[in-house]
Amino acid sequence: MSGKKRILIVDDDYYSVILIKEYLKPLQAEIFSVQNGKLAVYFCKNHSVNLVITDILMPVMDGIEELKKLRKINPNIAVVAETAYATREKLDEIVNVGFDAVITKPFLKEDFFNVISRLLQKTDDIIHG
Repeated sequence: MSGKKRILIVDDDYYSVILIKEYLKPLQAEIFSVQNGKLAVYFCKNHSVNLVITDILMPVMDGIEELKKLRKINPNIAVVAETAYATREKLDEIVNVGFDAVITKPFLKEDFFNVISRLLQKTDDIIHG
């Protein structure tokens, strides 16, 4: 991965943000966080971001609506859903909306890191490939 990556975490749960930031430390990326989808859309309109990690259930604007708006701003941005939904139907619905990956809570550090690393590499390939 070339250059410093910029990652936006979108989650209304303070402790989830702390945990995700800790898991992302080895990437040495610039990490930002906001509390809802509306703020994420605003942030992405005004800043370059390689990857967004977003919760699905949040106040103001949920992760699904956020994804739809983010794709209008930047169709190539990688967006990962993180969710506590465990039913196959709900997970399928989330995947079918167009997220690049879905990570279910609680997630293992290694699994989380592998998904994020793969998607950051993919964004590198789009930019430099």
